[in-house]
Amino acid sequence: MSTVDVAVPETQSSDPEWSFAVEGQVVSGWDWGAGPPDVRQLGSVRKVRSSTYSRNVPVHAFSMTIGDDLTLESGLEHQLMMMLDRDLDVSWLVAQPFLLRWSPKKSHYPDLLSVRVDGSVTVWDARPAELQDIDFNWKVEKTAEACTTRGWRHRVFPGLSGAEEVNLRWLSMARRQQPWMPAATARLREITHGAGATFGDIASADEGGYLLSTLWHLAWRGDVQLDLAGRWGEGTRVVWAGERS
Repeated sequence: MSTVDVAVPETQSSDPEWSFAVEGQVVSGWDWGAGPPDVRQLGSVRKVRSSTYSRNVPVHAFSMTIGDDLTLESGLEHQLMMMLDRDLDVSWLVAQPFLLRWSPKKSHYPDLLSVRVDGSVTVWDARPAELQDIDFNWKVEKTAEACTTRGWRHRVFPGLSGAEEVNLRWLSMARRQQPWMPAATARLREITHGAGATFGDIASADEGGYLLSTLWHLAWRGDVQLDLAGRWGEGTRVVWAGERS
């Protein structure tokens, strides 16, 4: 998986009109002189719908980060949401967070907004590299420019590899912590004490699936480190965060 940081030109254009949905009410022409909006009060600024000729199908995905559903426009946005939902440094997510309008014919809805625990904001656009055309690149450049002016960051998400997506979807099934997991985590620590413990060792010691389900949850959280682009099997070694692989 890779993301793209967008370089912002030194010469800034005029600031576009910003529209936010604050507590269900769309506010056009946001007054930045009064400060930024409370991002935790923001909702999607437009309705995501599908039609007969739509290229994308809306995705309703539950986010552990916000404890609620997000309505996304595509499977690619769902990939991005899962990636951010797994990041313990991300504290909030908003889909379709605002509208930027430069002229009656030039406007843009970014795909996702994420907030880190330190309060920093990143605005995301999701688009496969092969579909990043001239119009998209213009909007990305201008959006990055506008975000930087307001102290926010902008990034482009081109998608995960096939292996990364499959592995991330597998781990996403173990997002929710279960009552047995604290005790199972302690047992996993005992089994993997020292070097060389593998998934096969865990499976051999498991009774009832408690250890393996806990292992997947810990991998989702990042407490157990796994290469998302790799192929996992019985010989995959268990590496705890902070250990050398």
